[in-house]
Amino acid sequence: MKKPKTMLIEKPLVIMSTGEDDNIVCHIFPQPNYDYKAYGLLIYDLVRHAADAFGVDEDDVWEWVLKERANHTTEITRAS
Repeated sequence: MKKPKTMLIEKPLVIMSTGEDDNIVCHIFPQPNYDYKAYGLLIYDLVRHAADAFGVDEDDVWEWVLKERANHTTEITRAS
């Protein structure tokens, strides 16, 4: 796999990455003009883009989101 190019991120909203121990880390950067509703819309957009990236229907991604919501299984660390 090619190493991604280094990029400068200004005004981040959400950044998810794997840490040195391969655990997923979620950084949330609340912004003055974005409330929880706006972040909810961002989450919806992420689902839409994930479906597009993997060439599946949005409903396929939502199925897994709803399964996780019903039975939390992921080990994500919130760093912010």
